[in-house]
Amino acid sequence: MAIGNWQYLSTNIQLAIAFCLLPVANSSSLKNCLLPIVNLFDFAHCPLPIANFRRLKNCLLPIAYCLFIIAIPKYAQAQTPKSLNLQTAIEFGLSSNLNVQSSGLDVKMQQQLRGTAYDIAKTQVNGTFGQINTVAQDKNLSISQTFSPFQYGAAKKLLNENITASQLTLNSAKQDITYSIRQSWNTILYYSEMNKMLQKQNALMQKFVRSASLKYETGESNSLEKITAVSKQQELEQQIKQNEALLKSEKYKISALLNLDTDFTVTDTSFTALPALELLDAARVKQNASVQVASQNVAVAKANNRVAKSVLWPDLTAGYFVQSFKGNQEVNGQTVYYNGTPRFNGFTVGISLPVFAGSTISRGKAAKINIEIQQKNADYLSLQLQSQYSQETEQLATYESVLAYYKNTALPNAETIAKNATKAYQNGDISYVEYVQVLETALDIRTNYISALNNYNTTVINLQYLVNQ
Repeated sequence: MAIGNWQYLSTNIQLAIAFCLLPVANSSSLKNCLLPIVNLFDFAHCPLPIANFRRLKNCLLPIAYCLFIIAIPKYAQAQTPKSLNLQTAIEFGLSSNLNVQSSGLDVKMQQQLRGTAYDIAKTQVNGTFGQINTVAQDKNLSISQTFSPFQYGAAKKLLNENITASQLTLNSAKQDITYSIRQSWNTILYYSEMNKMLQKQNALMQKFVRSASLKYETGESNSLEKITAVSKQQELEQQIKQNEALLKSEKYKISALLNLDTDFTVTDTSFTALPALELLDAARVKQNASVQVASQNVAVAKANNRVAKSVLWPDLTAGYFVQSFKGNQEVNGQTVYYNGTPRFNGFTVGISLPVFAGSTISRGKAAKINIEIQQKNADYLSLQLQSQYSQETEQLATYESVLAYYKNTALPNAETIAKNATKAYQNGDISYVEYVQVLETALDIRTNYISALNNYNTTVINLQYLVNQ
């Protein structure tokens, strides 16, 4: 079967037999227990002894162990780390992130609320009993309904605007998640690349330590050279450990963003410059989801203002009643006796006017002011992002120039410096102090290049966020 693992089983079968024999006290019990042991080699028939209660009774431990072995591969498979690249991580995050899911549910909720646009008041049913017409006991039954026809259209408009706002908020949540994943992903690659470089440097320093130790043992140098070499090499190891801790921290962030319950591995381990965006003007920030949400908030505020104004329009009421009459009544010149059965009917109409509308007018004024507030917020956010877009484009041009310098000049020089310094030190042409200084200079060049590349990628990610790409 697929869940079987023969290599795993072969290394643990002795343990299984040992456990099986523990409760066995005689040959008859051993005979009853042989079948489960044999069945450990065939997972397809492993559950068969469970159907036989007597064998189950005589061989509880082997069956439990058999089931335990079956469960282990499934558990191990569930805990297998996921292999992710940036694109799959973003796609997974857009579907599994809890904030995105919450925003998606809010869209569904707002869509359900659209059905409340025609929120008709409860139908009112009344009964009046007693001496209504004469001293006799009569009754009056009525039913009425109030409508607010001037509010339904405004309410529907507001609900539609709320649906649009929730959809844009969902887009904003997706944009934020994408941005956060890209940031953390770039940081992971940055620390990984930094550690690769530090490990290469550490390998050189380890050679330096061995060389310094040998010189010290042979009396060619004093202990200061050895101590310096060991200290520099241990310092590099500490930097590597610090980067590994920071790398794990970023992985925890991504796990939280993706709502993962298992670890994951990064498949795209190459730390290279991201493709540059086509830079136009700052007006492109209108594509940003946050700007669109802010603009939609203005539309929602206007719809709220319309609803507030609609309350000042009258409500209409229509009703029907039927009542009884007991006693004599002259009808067409003849006296007719009525026995109190409800038979007299009619209808009512009414209108509700906002006579005391001070509070309603105040709410309308507040709603109008809220339109200005939301418009100011939208304009301010747009200006902020436009300014940030301009700043990021300037920084991007700077980092492009810096990367070109490192690729064309600094990095080749660093490689040459390190190789020549190592040969010179091994030949005794330079002292250990000079050698360490040269290695640190080459290390600084490589470190600065990786940092510049990280800054460049970070700027590209920021621009992607600003224009919602």
